[in-house]
Amino acid sequence: MSKRNGNAKPSRRATILDVAKRAGVSTATVSRTLTDPDLVAEPTRSHVVAAIAATGYTPNATARNLRAQSTKIVLCLLPGLGHSFWSVIINAVEEVLTEEGYGVIFGDTRNDPVREAHYDRVVRAGQVDGVLLFNGRLPGTDFLQLNNKLPITLISNDIPSSGLPVFEVDNRDSARAMTEYLIAGGHRRIAHITGTEGNVETGERIKGYRDGLTAAGIPVENSLIWQGAFSFEAGMEAAQRFLGLGAKRPTAVFAASDEMAIGFIKTVKDAGIDVPGDVSVAGFDGIEYSAIYNPALTTVIQPRTEIGRLGAENLVARMSGRQPALAGARLPCTLAIRDSVAPLDASRRKPPARQRRRSGSPAEEPERADSR
Repeated sequence: MSKRNGNAKPSRRATILDVAKRAGVSTATVSRTLTDPDLVAEPTRSHVVAAIAATGYTPNATARNLRAQSTKIVLCLLPGLGHSFWSVIINAVEEVLTEEGYGVIFGDTRNDPVREAHYDRVVRAGQVDGVLLFNGRLPGTDFLQLNNKLPITLISNDIPSSGLPVFEVDNRDSARAMTEYLIAGGHRRIAHITGTEGNVETGERIKGYRDGLTAAGIPVENSLIWQGAFSFEAGMEAAQRFLGLGAKRPTAVFAASDEMAIGFIKTVKDAGIDVPGDVSVAGFDGIEYSAIYNPALTTVIQPRTEIGRLGAENLVARMSGRQPALAGARLPCTLAIRDSVAPLDASRRKPPARQRRRSGSPAEEPERADSR
């Protein structure tokens, strides 16, 4: 039995620096030999290979992936990780990518050009295998050129003329359906709180709102289209505008997101306004909180799990060099008819809670993030 030397140091794993010193080259040359051996001339390449064998150096997983031109990492870019709307989509995306052996990095661009430029550099540096772009914008980026370098799939927000696959809902038709529902209840002066300025979803929902009014022969009042920003705070600001109108207040408000609708309701209720007795309020998205808020919010429900799953599956197929099952999809939404909207002639009368699809069949409750 050999005696253990208490002063002996534990064996150290060889590093790329050890290889470089033994071969008499730079660490960059060692890295290049591993990732692009054809770019390293003989006999330098042979010296590096011999040094690797002599030191017992084992490249880590990242180095091995680089040699195969793969990092097994997907970058998901969102305009705001704090928005509750994204939670269900993120869960669906992460589940698909994890099952396929990919790691996921989430980047919050916050619609900030500086942060967007940073992530653009990350993508161009080849640090990821693919990108899921949630925010519908990455200014200054030539997407056609970049998509030739690595796959990019759009989630929820299209980028017109980009040529990229997109998985989204029919925002225009869904906004029109909600506007028509409000009109069917006798409302003619309907305000619309828009989403973030410049966002494709924002524009499509405004068009749907206008379509609904025009089809019913109701003039569009531009003064009732209020700029928002897909946030609780934007809804609260719109509520202050509503309160300031006095007798000229609209009888219904259609917000382009549930967060804005809930922010609006809280603010007007704090001011003594009854919802839906004094004003009916509808939202868009179908976030979990919309079903349990008081009053329960009438809203457009997006199929968020399906959006995330289909988008991630498209990206995985393209990263693997396979033909994706779907090149893109525009999915239908459903209307959840709840307590925050009442017919105009039912002032101060709270309608029973109910849900239905546009076709008249029951709509599903919003998907809960903890169910996936």
